[in-house]
Amino acid sequence: MARTISALLLGLGLSLVSQQAWADRLPPPVAAFSASQNLTVDGVALSARLFHDKGLERRESRVDGLNNLLIIRPDRQEALVVQPESKVGMKLPLTDPEVGVVATTLSMLSGTAEGTETLAGEAVTRYRVQDITPDGSGFDGRVWATKDGIYVKLEGRTGGEGAAAIAMSLSDIRRGPQNPALFEVPAGLSIMTLDPLDGRVPPALQPEKEKKVP
Repeated sequence: MARTISALLLGLGLSLVSQQAWADRLPPPVAAFSASQNLTVDGVALSARLFHDKGLERRESRVDGLNNLLIIRPDRQEALVVQPESKVGMKLPLTDPEVGVVATTLSMLSGTAEGTETLAGEAVTRYRVQDITPDGSGFDGRVWATKDGIYVKLEGRTGGEGAAAIAMSLSDIRRGPQNPALFEVPAGLSIMTLDPLDGRVPPALQPEKEKKVP
C-alpha cells in the first residue's frame, strides 16, 4: 500500500522542478518540528509520525503489520528505506517513487497566495497551485504552509500518468530541534544499494517468489 501511494505521488514531485515559476514559490522548509501525518490517495490512507529539521525528514509508519521507516536526506541527495524487524535498509535517490513527496520538493512548486488562516495551531498561508507541465503531469490544488515551511495541509490532484486525488494533513505539531540521530542510519543495519532492475525494495522485504524449475 505504501509503495502504491508513493508511486502515485511522483507526479507531484520532481516533474515540476524545471518549470518556469509563474507566481510565488512556496516557502522553503526551514522549521524544526514533529507531527502526525495523515495521507490519503484515491481513498487509500496511510498514517505516519513525521520528524523534520531544516529539510531532513524521518517518517515512521506501520503497514500490513510491519514497522516501516523512511529517512530523507536532501543534503545527501538520498533516502533510506528501512524495515526495522529485518535490520535491512536500502538507499534510494530522492527521485525514486518509493520516496514520494518531500518538503524540499514541495517548496519548488509555484502558487498564488489566497489568504491566511490557522490550522493545527499554526498560522498558514493558503496557496492555489496549478503547476502543470506541458505533458499534463504536475499538481492542481491547494497547499497550506507556514512562513518557515511547515506544509500543514495539501489537497488536489496529480496529473499525467497515474493521476490521483490526494489529501495530506498534519496534526499534533510540536516545534523544536530534533535529535540529529533520527536522521542517521540506525546501528546494526545492513545497507543495500540496488540497481533499478533488481526491484524497488530489498530482497528481504519482498514477498517470496515462486522458484523456477531449470
